[in-house]
Amino acid sequence: MGDLKKKYINSAALLLTASVLVKAISAVYKIPLTAYIGATGRGYFNMAYNLYMPVHAIIMGAFPVALTHLISKYRECGDKMQVARLKKASGIMFFAVGLFGTAFMIAAAVPYAKYMASPKCTVAVFALAPTVFFSSLASAKRAFAEGHMNMVPTSVSQILEAVFKLVFGLLFAKLSMSFLYSEYLKTGAVFGAKCADETQALSAIYPFTSAAAIAGVTVGSVISWAYLSAYVSVKYKALYPAAKSSVKGAAGEIASFGAPIIASALIQSLSEFADHSTVQISLGMCDLNALAAAYENCLMLSGTDKADVVAYVYGLFSAAHDLKNLVPGLTMALGVAAVPAISAAHASGGSERLSALLNSIFKYISLISFGGGFYLSLLSQEILTLLYQNSNYDIVLGCNNVVKLYGFITILFSLSGAAVFAVQSVGLASKSIPSFAAAGVLRALLNLRFVSDAAVNIYGNIAADAMAYAIILAANIFLLAKYAGVKFAVFRSLLMPGICCLASYFAANFIYGALFSGSGIISRFLLLGIIYALCAVLLTILSKTVSFSEIKSLANGKKTA
Repeated sequence: MGDLKKKYINSAALLLTASVLVKAISAVYKIPLTAYIGATGRGYFNMAYNLYMPVHAIIMGAFPVALTHLISKYRECGDKMQVARLKKASGIMFFAVGLFGTAFMIAAAVPYAKYMASPKCTVAVFALAPTVFFSSLASAKRAFAEGHMNMVPTSVSQILEAVFKLVFGLLFAKLSMSFLYSEYLKTGAVFGAKCADETQALSAIYPFTSAAAIAGVTVGSVISWAYLSAYVSVKYKALYPAAKSSVKGAAGEIASFGAPIIASALIQSLSEFADHSTVQISLGMCDLNALAAAYENCLMLSGTDKADVVAYVYGLFSAAHDLKNLVPGLTMALGVAAVPAISAAHASGGSERLSALLNSIFKYISLISFGGGFYLSLLSQEILTLLYQNSNYDIVLGCNNVVKLYGFITILFSLSGAAVFAVQSVGLASKSIPSFAAAGVLRALLNLRFVSDAAVNIYGNIAADAMAYAIILAANIFLLAKYAGVKFAVFRSLLMPGICCLASYFAANFIYGALFSGSGIISRFLLLGIIYALCAVLLTILSKTVSFSEIKSLANGKKTA
């Protein structure tokens, strides 16, 4: 158990570090991007991603988990020939899946835009389609390395993809905005369509600048695939014999093990799709005058045409989700790193070993999630102001309260993701499908009920998300307990981290108010954040939620990562 836990810590530390860098790069990317394309353009950008996500769930979540599990399994058995067959079979399968996914995106672009009542997002969908193909090819290489508990290529490829997305996404967005706006100034038209004023011109320009920015995403996926292909070829080619015999059996094994994961991931992703699409549909069902009145100051500051109010508010929703997904994006690294470790612990047949590993994973994820979520709630206005005050202050006004509320339920997003990875790793993916279906239906119904009320609008999605993810978390923990014999230390792994971080939240507010009230934005961001972090660390250690021996173990694990 010690060696397995150490390997997990090494892998998790590496992926977590990479995830922090990727999130930092993403933040740097989205601030100037929003300046170029506005909240309205961000709306089109995210509409394209909504269609991409169900495909992404298969190529990045389902098949790779199956391949990682099988590679890990046959490595433990010493069956090099089967590992070689799986590698060859996965290359063929992921190539086919990538082609199919790209074709699907292209074919679905126009019907999807009509369904969303937003024909302007079609160009962005077309621009995103090639990403599916290259991401699929890359995920085969990434999963093969992860099956060896080697997270180096995954970490490096994520960073490369983020860097090139930043460079080329911003470059393409800036060039397209410069070209199209210059055309408007010279001719009073955009692509030949006359515009009465600047507001109409920007409304016509934003769909194309959004598509140009997405083209940078495709460049990033190509670079990521090229690196992964070179790495896996150099690192593993000499270790395994060439698979000259038929790989039909290996392909069948990937498909067989992956089928329930695919179904689970697809339903989960369709739930996300239904969530985001019903938010936009529900916004369209609002009294548009009342919705525009609710965001009057934001619309005025951004210079947005009231005719684009639905796309604009959806853009605010997307900007809030950038911060909402920050902590779950980091903890997902722990879930990805856990797949081979959980598979190995489960294969050993000992529920005690599996329970110890999962309780350790859940405790670390709870600490990061509660700590990060309450930090986000504590400093939501300061974070948004530092990000957007010089470019899009309307986003600060429109998103502050939404981000604050999301911070309080971050734990549900993070822990449900970890529980899902654990369930898939022990071969119970098919049993988790009903919880995803129920959660998806509930989210859609709650969105249609509450988001369609202009007085509630996107705030209704917060309640919908909280209830849906609570169902997913509870259902998957139940599956692990019933079918894998996992005994959860709920108080130590879940409740104590939450108590420590919540107490730190109130203590930090009290201490700051007593000693430093009246400071500026930057001072408040630094001082309040430091006080909160110190309180959280102190309470975590004093309560023995984390012991000094664990801290030493983590430090040693990072040194060897």
